[in-house]
Amino acid sequence: CLESILRLILIQSKLVTPSKTFDQSENGKPQSTHSCSVCGKDFPYASKLQRHLRTHSGERPFPCSMCEKRFPEKGLLMIHERVHTGEKPFPCTFCEKRFASQGELRLHRRTHTGERPYHCSICLKSFSRHWHLKTHLEAMHSEVVAGFSRKKFPCSECEKSCNSAAELRDHQRTHTGERPYQCSFCDKRFALSGTLVRHERLHTGITPYHCSDCGKTFAQQWTLTTHMRTHTGEKPYSCTQCDKSFIAPGELRRHTRIHTGEKPYTCTDCGSFTRASSLKNHFRLHTGERPYGCDICGRGFSRSQSLRLHKRKHEQQHIPKMNPAKSHP
Repeated sequence: CLESILRLILIQSKLVTPSKTFDQSENGKPQSTHSCSVCGKDFPYASKLQRHLRTHSGERPFPCSMCEKRFPEKGLLMIHERVHTGEKPFPCTFCEKRFASQGELRLHRRTHTGERPYHCSICLKSFSRHWHLKTHLEAMHSEVVAGFSRKKFPCSECEKSCNSAAELRDHQRTHTGERPYQCSFCDKRFALSGTLVRHERLHTGITPYHCSDCGKTFAQQWTLTTHMRTHTGEKPYSCTQCDKSFIAPGELRRHTRIHTGEKPYTCTDCGSFTRASSLKNHFRLHTGERPYGCDICGRGFSRSQSLRLHKRKHEQQHIPKMNPAKSHP
């Protein structure tokens, strides 16, 4: 039936967790499991629960001895350390490339074999990456996926329903204003532990979300999801007034202003703009600010694009760079 097909798809994309029976005893009943008090997930071993809890707390007990990065698991630290050592112990049997982890090798081998192990059972498309399937589901079958999710915990303050008691508790803080999670680097407080973890990455510079296609890393999962669309080619946000589509809602929002004429960013002196960045650049005409400096001649510019065009002139002239240590008469 359709429901069972959808559940298979969602399990493949990890949008829901399948019902699992861990190590069963002789009478067929599952042995005791260890449940996460934050999200309700069950684990067969306390050690696996402990590792999972770090996804909520943000704890990273394994530091790299060669840089400031820290990791929630020892295995991730070992893979990271190969960035410093250059070690690539996993060779491809089809070509001469080598990789730092088995996961990277496994993904690479699919470029040779053509394997596409992730299947959408709604439209029968196949994908070589889990992320490609997940992005496809969210973009092309979002209504079906959303309709399948079960929400059993209603909020007494509004009409919203949640999937678990923990999710309901987090949601209720939007009504109470409670912010129990404080940043250890500044005075900001947050209602959700996950929001705190993401915020603290602004201080630490940690970028834990890794693109398996090109190696880029990101501080937040949604930025990785958006980035992955540059590889899959999917553009799920379509303009209702023309044929253009976009990889992110912000891009669609900015494009729509071409049709509507909306200019929400206003200069109090002389006009309005469709983008915040355009308004920011415009303000520099009034303030005289020139934050983009040329490292060859010292000239300043209000826009990065102007600096790039200016530096091309130096490239044509082959002028040596300024030495900031030298004083000028």
